[in-house]
Amino acid sequence: MTTQQVTTHQDRTMPSADGLSQFIGAGAWAAIVSGLALAASLLLEWLAVPFEQLGETEGYLTGSYLLSSGLRLFSTILLLWALIGIYGRQSRAAGTLGLWAFVVTFLGTALLVGNTWAEVFVWPTLAQVAPNVLSEQATEAPMYLLTGITLSFPLFSIGMILFGVATIRAGIYPRWAAVLSIVSIPLNIFLDPTQGSFQESIGQILQGIAVAALGFYALRIAPSSTSS
Repeated sequence: MTTQQVTTHQDRTMPSADGLSQFIGAGAWAAIVSGLALAASLLLEWLAVPFEQLGETEGYLTGSYLLSSGLRLFSTILLLWALIGIYGRQSRAAGTLGLWAFVVTFLGTALLVGNTWAEVFVWPTLAQVAPNVLSEQATEAPMYLLTGITLSFPLFSIGMILFGVATIRAGIYPRWAAVLSIVSIPLNIFLDPTQGSFQESIGQILQGIAVAALGFYALRIAPSSTSS
């Protein structure tokens, strides 16, 4: 193969590599949008969805709930991309712990997408055709369904805590953003889980702020700073 042919071959293969780098880099923007969408979703649910007036079942049928849950689904899908962008900036500095924390968080987020998909499409449907399932007055079906939905949260929570710890140890991002992502998890777990309440919303709002902040700082970090 001649020198010209080698050069031509390299030129043809470069766009795919550059495209992958661009995709990873754009994960920082995905993190900003994901975090802001999550915070907006919970603020909207807290302030606009009339769960207190209508009850949980009827609240699922309102337009404000549909907008809120749709934003949450959009945010969770983008979070998969965001994690790649955030981790890509600190992959070498985060070491083995960072790698496995990323894997656990990514898998937990993938399961969480199923949960948020159910919030958008399943809960309003059940509110119309089987409201007794949502009120837990049915027999075995609700327990089986709720158990499956609940399984994803522990994996996601463990992953987010580990990812936050690995981020602090890597020292690439500001410590406060990683600490905020860690603190948001126990707030989600231990505060009042009543749908649409401030206590139910605050942990996820803080989580959204943390993700958006990590994305913002990821934009300011050159990829070469962690790959050299």
